[in-house]
Amino acid sequence: MKNLLISLFIFSSIPVIAQTEKGDILIGGNLGFQTGTESNLFNISPNVGVFVANNFALGGGLSLMSSKQGDVRSRSFGIGPFARYYIGKAQTKPFIVTEFNFLSLRIKADNNVEIKNNGIGWLLGLGFASFINENVAVEGISGYNYAKFNDSEGGGGFALRLGFQVYLTRRSVSDLRTNVLGN
Repeated sequence: MKNLLISLFIFSSIPVIAQTEKGDILIGGNLGFQTGTESNLFNISPNVGVFVANNFALGGGLSLMSSKQGDVRSRSFGIGPFARYYIGKAQTKPFIVTEFNFLSLRIKADNNVEIKNNGIGWLLGLGFASFINENVAVEGISGYNYAKFNDSEGGGGFALRLGFQVYLTRRSVSDLRTNVLGN
């Protein structure tokens, strides 16, 4: 407990620069897994975005999921845009997020039954980015997630995500270009 408090004190004293200014870039995502006696689930959701205005980012993301429950396997793929609006200038910045995805689902059972379906999904939620240094933040998002596939009723529920984001400021992007391209 003492080490946790010392770590929190050290991280809270790190100066935070403006990671959410126009022209900055964010790259990251989240990873999830769940295991059980007869089931396994794995998902990965990378994303990339650009701040088109101070505190307002637009971008795109992927969603890849694989699960197995008994003799049934499913895989889904999603792709689509997102928008985020960050609030404040503190080391932990809350944000409002919305996402829209085009989805593709494939379900296969050991008895050679296969189902393919397409649909849409969206998320509306709140999140936080807690900066652990100048460019890296631990991120959490919670909100309402909805999906609807062709020829079936849609449904939704509470979603909770944890992940990391790397925030590249205009200065760091310019330095990277100079070092890599020599311009």
